[in-house]
Amino acid sequence: MKKGNTNILIQSALTIILIILVNLIAHRFYTYVDLTEDKRFTLEDATKKLVSDVDQTIFVEVLLEGQLNSGFIRLQNRCREVMDQLNNLNPNIEYSFTNTSEGTVEEINQRREKLRQEGIFPTTVFIFEDDQRVEKLIYPYAIINYGDRRIAVNLLEPLARGENEEEAVNRSAMLLEYKLASTISKLIAKKAPIIAFTEGHGELEANQTAMLETILGRTMNTLRIQLDSVYNINDEVDILIIAGPEEQLNERSQFIIDQYIMNGGNVIWLIEQFYINLDSINNNKVYVPRPVDHGLDDMFFKYGIRINRDVVLDLENTKIPQVYGMSGDRAQQQLFPWVFHPLLQGNQESSLVRNIDRVASYFPSTIEVLDSPEPRNSTVLLTSSQYSRYQVYPSINISFETLRLPQKPEAYNKSYLPVAVMIEGTFNSYFKNRVSQVMMDGLRQINMDFKESSTSSKQAFIGDADIIKNLYDPATNRISPIGFNKWEGYTYEGNEDFIINTIDYMLDDYGLIEARSKSFKLRLLDQVRLKKEKLKWQAFNIALPVALVIILGLLFTYWRRRKYTD
Repeated sequence: MKKGNTNILIQSALTIILIILVNLIAHRFYTYVDLTEDKRFTLEDATKKLVSDVDQTIFVEVLLEGQLNSGFIRLQNRCREVMDQLNNLNPNIEYSFTNTSEGTVEEINQRREKLRQEGIFPTTVFIFEDDQRVEKLIYPYAIINYGDRRIAVNLLEPLARGENEEEAVNRSAMLLEYKLASTISKLIAKKAPIIAFTEGHGELEANQTAMLETILGRTMNTLRIQLDSVYNINDEVDILIIAGPEEQLNERSQFIIDQYIMNGGNVIWLIEQFYINLDSINNNKVYVPRPVDHGLDDMFFKYGIRINRDVVLDLENTKIPQVYGMSGDRAQQQLFPWVFHPLLQGNQESSLVRNIDRVASYFPSTIEVLDSPEPRNSTVLLTSSQYSRYQVYPSINISFETLRLPQKPEAYNKSYLPVAVMIEGTFNSYFKNRVSQVMMDGLRQINMDFKESSTSSKQAFIGDADIIKNLYDPATNRISPIGFNKWEGYTYEGNEDFIINTIDYMLDDYGLIEARSKSFKLRLLDQVRLKKEKLKWQAFNIALPVALVIILGLLFTYWRRRKYTD
């Protein structure tokens, strides 16, 4: 054998051995380089800290496997990347990808029925097989198992208004880290958080918050508190939700809530400022709503907030049915936009509500943040749209006649009115310098001292309680999703996302909410230029690589001939 041929064989063998070694090392040691400007593929520090605290095995079963279209393949790949990163940080986090369409028909049906019982439902996608468009059912879920606990996480974000499937899938990919990390944090928590709903003052009833309590119940404990029958709110309660009180909270109830806040408690206030229902409007040509006397305005003022006695009107809204004519003896109905039911939008500057879908509201009121000497931060969470305005009591006139009149955009000149605000920091007691002897005696009975100022606390103020409400049908005992509009037959997913994100934020010890701030901007192709220069770019992408390979091959052949001829 010639010496030249021997050298070629040795070089080839060494190259193959090197490739094998590199692949073995790459398989054993995971690494990556994030070259994006905003580091969108790098885990947040909060996520890394959380993962380092996992001291028992967490197994994540991802159901995104099998035949997928291009969008879901990207979601699958991103999920694999995140899981690789989590596993690389802590081997206690294990994962696998499962194809739910594998096996016999009987096995597939059994698997689907089991998933259905767990509240996991498929999504329909279309793929091409042998040049035919075929419908497939996929499950865009990750099931996270920790000990005997098991939580399913929906990885797919719903389509927001004006959004296409491509944008929704990319938004889903950017939220993967937050969804997985947030669920893991709930599973490994030493104590399940306690969320308490107040009752006894006309607040939303248990059947109206049943869906929210069901969702929270997967990882938290919920309970209901009669303020008139307790002496204090236990400091083990992590969040107190006061949803739509329609009766006055007396001084004793206010004192109990105040001292809960002073001891570091977190509160979500959902306040209705008026008694309004559609039947009352229907029975009056012009309806002037009656204010709710909940007795909380002065308390809110002390905490640095004013919920105004007004109603927001918005050209971005949901619809209600109205009779527009008769067909024989049957009324003909049609859906009309109802400016008193605004579609609220999340503040894009806040990671808590960035990129959530619109939030359906019903006669909401605006909120003002007042100047305060206490060190605290305020963040607007929800606002009206660019085309909105408000009516101030007692000049509020609500009439179905507005449905028949064209709305003039120039009249809706009050943009982005705040309807939900988060306040964080320290608060002075509403009862500072005015604690009665009865109050002091009550505190002594339960071995507590009066506190004039709070430790660090969070309070969310929302100018509409219906945002978190589900519908309830007593005939069938069925409850609707949060944000379900019965007239449109549509669920506004933003309602659930908003209240769950708010609760998660209040409980977040790691700062995981920052993982929600990641965004991905699609670089869409210029369709006009693409059509005009189609042949040019096809040649560039197909012919040029082939030509380069041929040229390099010829150069290499020429070089070898010169070398061995000499």
